[in-house]
Amino acid sequence: MGGRRNSYGYSQYHGRGGSRTRTVLLFIIALLAILLAACAAFYALVDLEYTENGVLVHWPWAQESATLPPIASDPIILDTGPVNVTAEPTPSLEPTPAPPPVYEPIGAVTATVSQLKNGAAAQAVAAAGGTALVVEMKDMNGKLAWQSQAPLAAAMGVNAADNSAALAVQSLSQTTDLYLVARVQCFRDPVLARNWVGPLMTRGGNVWHDYQGLSWSSPASQQAVDYLSALCLELADMGFDEILLDSAGYPNSGEVNVLAVSDNRPADLTVPVSAFLERVSGELEARNVRLAVSTDETLLPGNAVLSGLTAGVLAQYAGRVWLSGSASAQQYTDLLAAAGWQDTSPRLVVKNALTGAGSWYR
Repeated sequence: MGGRRNSYGYSQYHGRGGSRTRTVLLFIIALLAILLAACAAFYALVDLEYTENGVLVHWPWAQESATLPPIASDPIILDTGPVNVTAEPTPSLEPTPAPPPVYEPIGAVTATVSQLKNGAAAQAVAAAGGTALVVEMKDMNGKLAWQSQAPLAAAMGVNAADNSAALAVQSLSQTTDLYLVARVQCFRDPVLARNWVGPLMTRGGNVWHDYQGLSWSSPASQQAVDYLSALCLELADMGFDEILLDSAGYPNSGEVNVLAVSDNRPADLTVPVSAFLERVSGELEARNVRLAVSTDETLLPGNAVLSGLTAGVLAQYAGRVWLSGSASAQQYTDLLAAAGWQDTSPRLVVKNALTGAGSWYR
């Protein structure tokens, strides 16, 4: 066995498998180089598209499906003229107005609070051949026949000692067919005036009194109007069918010539009176209760209406008008009809009129 010796005297040994191993390694390296070159050529020649369904390969020699030329058709002519659009009118949805209330003639009989409490009121109406009961629930002295929840009533000490009158009204409204009317003295109220709730004053600066020595409050006083409104609503809830307002405007008798013109008594008296009646009539209408106004003033063309209760104001806000014995029924019939009132006969309640001749009271 021989070998080549080096300069140090040692010989190098070359095994039998050395040249074969090197040949294999060279082959592997060459194969990898070929694969690398093929991959580079592949990416250079092909187009890869990544889609939701995977990768699509577009070969350069594969012909893509050619886009078909559009099919020839007749030319489309565009009408560029103005377009006329006809809108159908929207039908109006205005609410149907409620029919006016129907008024039946009434025969009203006045009973006292004592008769109301002891049960004699209904018998008094039947004995007189009437169909309606009238009870004064607020008198000209400012006193109330029931215990009001209005704070001003308690503060002024005008409430009744008990609520038996209110309970009697509730019982009649539930057990009888009587038409129940509550009479309310409005601005003829010395208690309001004494407590400086809109008192009417003279030009000399004193509280004014009527021929009976009673002082009045003013329809222009917001506090007085709020108080009277609260009382009327309580009476409506109590069971009354109609609220009859007495002294619902300014005084029209006595020494009215000395009354001062002021915020409480303006030059145009109809303005505060109309505002008061408009408010109360609307509130009562919401409870299906009717508003009535009592008057004793003689209305003549050209004469001043001292109370502010003109025929026009009454026709607009009063469901019924109750006349005293001094007022002319024929005159009011003509005036109210001219102001737009309809069904005047059952709505005009005349004192001591004959039974069967429209509405009456006594």
